[in-house]
Amino acid sequence: RGRQVDSSATLVYGPAAELPAWEARASPVGFDEADQRLTQTILSPDYSFENFVTGPGNRLAHAAAWAVANQPGMAYNPLFIHGGVGLGKTHLLQAISQKILQEVGQQQICYLSCDAFVNQFLTCVQKGQMSQFRHMYRHVDMLVIDDIHFLANRERTQEEFFHTFNELFQSKRQIVLSSDSPPAEIPQLEERLVSRFQSGMVAPISKPSYETRVAILRAKTSLRDLHMPDDVVSYIATKIDTNARELEGAINTIQGHATLKNVSIDLLLAQEALSEPALGVRRSQVTFEQILELVTAAYNVKLSALQSRRRQKSISAPRQVGMYLARKHTRFSLEQIGGYFGGRDHTTVMHALKVIEQRLDEDAGFARQIEQLDMKITDGQHV
Repeated sequence: RGRQVDSSATLVYGPAAELPAWEARASPVGFDEADQRLTQTILSPDYSFENFVTGPGNRLAHAAAWAVANQPGMAYNPLFIHGGVGLGKTHLLQAISQKILQEVGQQQICYLSCDAFVNQFLTCVQKGQMSQFRHMYRHVDMLVIDDIHFLANRERTQEEFFHTFNELFQSKRQIVLSSDSPPAEIPQLEERLVSRFQSGMVAPISKPSYETRVAILRAKTSLRDLHMPDDVVSYIATKIDTNARELEGAINTIQGHATLKNVSIDLLLAQEALSEPALGVRRSQVTFEQILELVTAAYNVKLSALQSRRRQKSISAPRQVGMYLARKHTRFSLEQIGGYFGGRDHTTVMHALKVIEQRLDEDAGFARQIEQLDMKITDGQHV
């Protein structure tokens, strides 16, 4: 039997015909249309488990979300997912909601942003509708709130949410929350709420690794049925190391340029599309010889050693740094970069980029070294 999702309201249910009259409208008696619009949230079909790309930075959060979706109220309660912007928190929250709606049936799910919860609370206080408000949020099977850190510095709303949380938790109903920081780091959040948020599973999401970014790009281009060459995918994954949202923005930009010019996507087009005017000028002035000179001086190695077949770490590490900097600051293709380093093929360069990206994520000292080299290149200090 199919499930009905009311995408125009916060409360999302199973078959509406089986629910009481006011619940089928997804709003308590006495709430007017303007009140309902305060908490409108639409579940996107793209935000499914099938479309979520896992990697080292999000594997725990994905596994916990999957467990909750299969055993709501029993696996991890509450589930608290935290991480930066665009890393997949909302994706997982919506994936949980949609899987339960599709498979569990007759579940009353309340999905909304914390900002919407706060606004609804203030409106109900002003209109004397707190009994309706409490019934709305304390009689659902699952409460899902995105960006719970917006409770910071809101004492009255925190008080109300504390009691809502307790009632749902004590009746073994699922609570799922997301935030840009772990519970203990949310400013001005009451200790009793911090304690409750930490009582279940706290799952972090970090920046995607190079390999994960490549997988994200391939997944998103596949959904669009868009052909993007491997060197373009590698270029984007190297240039943008922040989050999936910016990776998707890069795809949009490149696709827009290709459509406008009526040409197929290639590396030159991607570089043109993603380079700011000033950055493009600066890159055109950086030569491969200058990067080689900078690397040999920084690591005290000879150019002949970088271009040799020697694999000692004292040689291979600077070589990989050189490949990374060349990819970042020049317009050379993977094949061309490999050629400058002793005739290596593009797969060797891709491996080097992956190694450097991983070290940047894991080694703060190494990241500072690369940042200093970056600054020398952009400032024109090649020696």
